[in-house]
Amino acid sequence: MSDWTGDTQSVMATLNASNHSEKDRAQQDYYASPPHTILDLFAVEVFSQSVWEPACGEGHLSKAMETTGKIVYSTDIIDRGYGNVYDFIGMERKQWDGDIITNPPFSHSTEFAERALDTLLTGRKLALLLRIQFLESVKRQRLFQTQPPKMVYVYARNIRCAKNGDFANATGNASTYCWFVWEKGWKGTPGIGWISGGRTATTKKDA
Repeated sequence: MSDWTGDTQSVMATLNASNHSEKDRAQQDYYASPPHTILDLFAVEVFSQSVWEPACGEGHLSKAMETTGKIVYSTDIIDRGYGNVYDFIGMERKQWDGDIITNPPFSHSTEFAERALDTLLTGRKLALLLRIQFLESVKRQRLFQTQPPKMVYVYARNIRCAKNGDFANATGNASTYCWFVWEKGWKGTPGIGWISGGRTATTKKDA
């Protein structure tokens, strides 16, 4: 099975292209995810063997996925010492024959969701770790109406993502996060679940 509808080798060879200035790099909305959030997600959802992590940062989620046996392609808009440099939102449009899992910069979360869904093949999954406020805003109303998530898993206990990947000094207020999970092509009423922490969850779906 091909990971891309094009040539994987040639695509991965282009991942070092980036035109962002140092000023742009300093403005990136980088909050690293606790690795346990991947195990929480995998406890309630099944994903394909191949996964793209397009906002990999220093590899916190990628490494956690690899421990479960996933083949992970890791990229980020800037070089943080892990994966390849690649602008996911500005990328040349191609189709990815696998799933996409990431914690995108919240300021570009809508664009990440739209581009990922455009990139996935029908039936493949997108999972985004986002603050619960992603449910708000008129800007995202069209996204939810035309391409609704299949499930939203809310953390019953707040978790803390680390600014600039610095978990040792992540002392700010914890936030309510959710895993938003789409299945490309699915239409219906989203279900809601709760992750209680410790990689367990209870779920409820509309009839």
